[in-house]
Amino acid sequence: MKPKTSFELFRWAHFVLLWLVGMTVIVIVGEIAVGPALQWLLYDIPYQLPPWTREVRMAVFVALFSFFIGTVIWLYEKKVSGR
Repeated sequence: MKPKTSFELFRWAHFVLLWLVGMTVIVIVGEIAVGPALQWLLYDIPYQLPPWTREVRMAVFVALFSFFIGTVIWLYEKKVSGR
C-alpha cells in the first residue's frame, strides 16, 4: 500500500469505529433503559430486559450501518480535501 492509501484506510476505519461506538451507546441506552422505562411509566407494564435475539439484531444493524456511514463520511472527506 502507498502511504496515501494507507492513511485513507486508517481514516475510514477511524470514522467507522467512531460511528460504531456512538450508535452502540445510543441503541443500548434506548433499548435497555429508555424504552422499557417509558413502557413501565406510561402503560404500567413490568420492566423487562429485551430478549437476546433482539440484542443480536441490534448489534448487526449497528455494525452494518456503521460501515455504511463510515464509508460515506470517508468519501465526503476525500472529496472535500481533494485527495
